[in-house]
Amino acid sequence: MNDSPSSFPNKSSLPHLHGQAVWGVIVRVLGTNGHDAADCFQQTFLEFIACQQKTAPVRSPEALLKKIATARAIDMVRKQARERKRTEPADPDAVVSQRLPRPESFAEAEELREDLRLALAAIKKDQATAFVLTAIENMTTEEAATSMGITVNHVRVLLHRARNAMQHHLASHAPQRRVLK
Repeated sequence: MNDSPSSFPNKSSLPHLHGQAVWGVIVRVLGTNGHDAADCFQQTFLEFIACQQKTAPVRSPEALLKKIATARAIDMVRKQARERKRTEPADPDAVVSQRLPRPESFAEAEELREDLRLALAAIKKDQATAFVLTAIENMTTEEAATSMGITVNHVRVLLHRARNAMQHHLASHAPQRRVLK
């Protein structure tokens, strides 16, 4: 595909061309909650269209879509964390778990995923975006910088701060688990 702005597809073909990449970002951040993921998916494309109308032509639609998807998914994780905190019972031991028992390794992996989601929600949005784009989406720092509209050095600073903040968050919320450097 040619990278000139005039060669970009129209609005109706965006989900067809970039939907799988956007969905992948959202599911990796949110998990498999279909309704929340679908909401983020829709919000991503709506925000992308609004962004196209307000600013100069986008050089890399997929990179911008991934950035927007990451931000919307992190917002949803934060919303879920606030909602969970608001509706959490006073005595969590009094509530019987709704989940079916699973092998220990699957349970630990799920707990770690949830801890990581909460750690992402606890750090600043630009740090979380840089972390997701590089660590989860496997973008290079150069690609993440282009996607975020910042310098490569700034991405590296954000990544350093994100890793430190997440390490601190994970260590304080899961003291029995060893946090790797």
